[in-house]
Amino acid sequence: MRRRVGRIMLGLVVLVALFADLVAADLPLYCRVDGATYVLPCLTRPLALAGDDQQTLARRASALVRTPIPYGPFAQRPGGVLEVFAPSSSAHLLGTDDRGRDVAARLVHGARIACLVGPIAVLAYLLLGLVIGALCASSTRLDLILGRMIDAGLAIPPLLLLLAVQGLSGRGSVLAVALVIALAEWPQAARLVRAEALRVAASEHVLAARALGATTLRVGLRHVLPLALGPAVVLASFGLGQAVLFESALSFLGYGLAPPAASWGELLAQGALHPRVALLLGPTLAIAWTVLGARFLVERPDV
Repeated sequence: MRRRVGRIMLGLVVLVALFADLVAADLPLYCRVDGATYVLPCLTRPLALAGDDQQTLARRASALVRTPIPYGPFAQRPGGVLEVFAPSSSAHLLGTDDRGRDVAARLVHGARIACLVGPIAVLAYLLLGLVIGALCASSTRLDLILGRMIDAGLAIPPLLLLLAVQGLSGRGSVLAVALVIALAEWPQAARLVRAEALRVAASEHVLAARALGATTLRVGLRHVLPLALGPAVVLASFGLGQAVLFESALSFLGYGLAPPAASWGELLAQGALHPRVALLLGPTLAIAWTVLGARFLVERPDV
């Protein structure tokens, strides 16, 4: 039951990320302006509507179908500083942030960051962990060297390593942040794969394959690695939520994605400096929803 709930929770996050431009955008879903009809201009971005938004089109268009949130994640309200940290209203359900941008729009588009950073980071450190874990099981000498590397990696707190690397490299793209998270998390995957691979390597069917003349590479790829994937798959589900937490923590501390990227952690940082319910509650619930959904995926089935 919990696994089903986890799939639904993560599925909703993915749907929000996929259709973010249909939920929160500067341009509408449909409009008719100066005799021309535009269908989904929020996606196509026609040049004829460059410089327009849903507020200006409401005065010009003969027909207009708005998006549920009529603002994009980077749009600033007209009025400058007077519109900074505007309270919740019918125009802005969660108010505006420190630059007059709609908080609800940035919250919706922040789901894209979570859905990109998590899978990329997990895939990167799982591949690295699988390779290193398999190499440890294939050679005693490699196990001695790589095993010490794994121990050294496990001894460093992941968040401390993340801050150190990001502090040296500066803010970057989604891919850069995901790879930094993978750099901090690969020892966990390598440790699990190594332990399982060593156990499988001592089993009878592997010893039989070696006795029949199978090469070390063939034994590792065909007989050991497939059976050592189980713990790595479980770790991947935990890793999705962990990667979202790490990205949010980096953005909260000012070491995450380069501005003006919409990140849940960046909204939390604004809420910490300027305490407001909308700035704190929205991203907190979004992060908790995503992490719990990933956590439920690895729960044991109900008996």
